Amino acid sequence: MKRLQSCSGSVQDRLPSGAIATREGEDDDSPVDKRLGRAFMKVMTPIDTEVDVPNSLAEDRHYFRSTDLGEAVRYYRRNGYVVIRGLLPPELCDAIRAAYRAEVQPSQTPILRQKNMRYERNSFDKDGFLDNPIFNVQDLETRRFGQFKRNALLGLAQKDVAQFTAALAGVGATKLIQSMFFEAPVGTWAHQDSYYQDSAAGLGRCVAGWYALEDVDANAGRFYVCPRSHHIVPVLRNAGELDFATGHNRYRKAVLETIRHFNLEFRAPYMAKGDVLFWSSLTVHGSFAPSGSGVSRASLTAHYLPAEDEMLQFHTRIRRQKTTLVNGMPVAQLHDQDRLRNRLLRDLAAHAPGPYAAARKLAMQGLFLAGKLRPSRQAASTLSP
Repeated sequence: MKRLQSCSGSVQDRLPSGAIATREGEDDDSPVDKRLGRAFMKVMTPIDTEVDVPNSLAEDRHYFRSTDLGEAVRYYRRNGYVVIRGLLPPELCDAIRAAYRAEVQPSQTPILRQKNMRYERNSFDKDGFLDNPIFNVQDLETRRFGQFKRNALLGLAQKDVAQFTAALAGVGATKLIQSMFFEAPVGTWAHQDSYYQDSAAGLGRCVAGWYALEDVDANAGRFYVCPRSHHIVPVLRNAGELDFATGHNRYRKAVLETIRHFNLEFRAPYMAKGDVLFWSSLTVHGSFAPSGSGVSRASLTAHYLPAEDEMLQFHTRIRRQKTTLVNGMPVAQLHDQDRLRNRLLRDLAAHAPGPYAAARKLAMQGLFLAGKLRPSRQAASTLSP
């Protein structure tokens, strides 16, 4: 991977004096062999540099299998992410996509969307792929989307996933607090998940996973991480000029300034069907802008907390969630569409999107204003050794 050029930026005043950048060549996993003449794909990063992206398993690091739990945990704690090859059975990946095509794709029912938190009907790109990702699969209405929801949750809460998320978090058990489904290629801004949600018991206790439901082409907006950023960079707090209600764009710019300042590496692992990439809520990550057409990136994303922890939302409030059990794992539901009141809210929001969005924005501003008027409840940052 190509190293980035460092530069100073206005984020400097917010960086702790004791923070350090990675040393050149400091890595503890096997390097990618570029001497074999394999054709890596050049991709533009969010800071307008180029990075080599592997487009086959042979071009990438081996990473780990489901039997390598101890080694995978050690790698995760050093690097802030880890890839587990083949953690989801291929037949389950196929079943999830088949249920999506049968139940979700033809539906006219409004669904809560990840990109704008609005209830909208399906929208498709020119290649026919869903371009408004689904937010919280576990909240979908069972009567309409039951098989898709069941299949997705079987993957996100399977025994091996429960074992890995608990080991990575360093706890006995975890719970699923959030999920998303993607199909169309899409770029996602660089960020730390902690800005949006984390553990009230300590920042960095949240573990996320990106589940490839197909072999993901490098043209499809490959998921990337910045290795060791969970140790190197400070937590950009969701407060003041960077709060979500009024300063989200400034936050996004501040993350890019941080990447430049610390000379962070971009690493975009090759993801085959069934592979899972886990990362820490303090690890800087995102996805590259798509660079081709006719390709999809069918995938699930999930976020997990230690089972006993409450969710801290926007570094501002504790958001308590009711849960249901799937394969013995607690799964949180915020907008359960099997409840009549939530379906009524969905219909109202879908038919009056402007007023709904305005009301939501006003409520968010009120949340941050209230936070300024009361003693801080922000959790401390916790880093695994």
